Amino acid sequence: MRHTAPSSRVHCIAGGSKTFASRVMFLAVLALLLHRSIGAQVATASKLKVEAIQAQAAGNDDLASKLYVQALAQDPAWTEGWWKYGGLLYEGQKFQLASESFGHLTQLAPQNSLGFAMLGMSEYELGDWSNASLHLNKALVHGGLPQEIANGAMYEYALVLMRQKNRNGALIALRLLQHTAPDYPNLVPAFGSAELGMEKIPASGTADAEAVSLVGQAAIDVLQLKPQDAELLYRQAIHDHPQLPFAHLCLALFLENLGREAEAESEFMAESALNPASPDAWIWLSRLALARRETEPTRKYAAEAMKRAPNDGLPYLLEGRSYIIDQQWNKALDALQKAEALSPDSYEVHYALVSVYGALHDEKAADSERKLFTQAYAVAHPQQKETP
Repeated sequence: MRHTAPSSRVHCIAGGSKTFASRVMFLAVLALLLHRSIGAQVATASKLKVEAIQAQAAGNDDLASKLYVQALAQDPAWTEGWWKYGGLLYEGQKFQLASESFGHLTQLAPQNSLGFAMLGMSEYELGDWSNASLHLNKALVHGGLPQEIANGAMYEYALVLMRQKNRNGALIALRLLQHTAPDYPNLVPAFGSAELGMEKIPASGTADAEAVSLVGQAAIDVLQLKPQDAELLYRQAIHDHPQLPFAHLCLALFLENLGREAEAESEFMAESALNPASPDAWIWLSRLALARRETEPTRKYAAEAMKRAPNDGLPYLLEGRSYIIDQQWNKALDALQKAEALSPDSYEVHYALVSVYGALHDEKAADSERKLFTQAYAVAHPQQKETP
């Protein structure tokens, strides 16, 4: 994990290690901010609290930890104590105890983003990806984090999503981070690892690290509107690492975005052959066929995606839309109902069902789907309003 402090940028390498100095600087920034947000006043603290704070200030962390435990047993509602005690534990790499301390803090101050940020970071160190994802996301959604801390939380959130095999989510988080902090350390290998579907940044000096560097820089070049540079790097990655999963997919998505569909289709085909367990290439081949209104190929490719991702609603949506083009309404309804069961929050599925029920003259069902569409669309596009 890595974070940035006002005077220096602190980050982790592939293994996630941090120097003692990095922890001290990062926690010092957070301690000042949380102190202001909670408004704890040392002057009103009990003798134990004062002694604990004084011991920590003097660098006597062992004594400070003992005093914090005693003070918190006496006053479990002492928010600043949970924060400072958690900070000491985090510095000492006692992440389980640190997470428990920050957990107490977030219960006492549930609107405090900094507490959730540190809770999520502690859980990241424990490899508790589910809770780390939950609490880092909560910290980012709550907002109010200083930019340096928000950047660190966003970076670590992306790494957690990679661990959860959420490639698309990790890429979204990294794009947001690149927008606010384009020079953030290790952004290139993080981007490359996410694009290539890896669960973590590979160790430096390995073949995977070389590939990650090429693909990661290509991804950043795309965001910086340097398509020629990006294409050269994507192609170099494929040339130098011909058996690399997701490399053809990265190039294919790049080409598709430029409107070079024939070249993109060729790369999607190459990806499907090289990475046969993944549904991604088949989904995109189905999308391209649907855009050309080629209904049989749409269904053929969607069927391949279904075999590999039976719990994904998107292939069923593509199949259903192909039947809409053919005006085979009952088949469209069957496919779209499966899509709806798997992806109930997809406004695209609800929109398609409005058309199908309308064609079947089932106005009651169409009206129900229209309402579901409106709700789902509002969630996905909070700044827009739309009805079919």
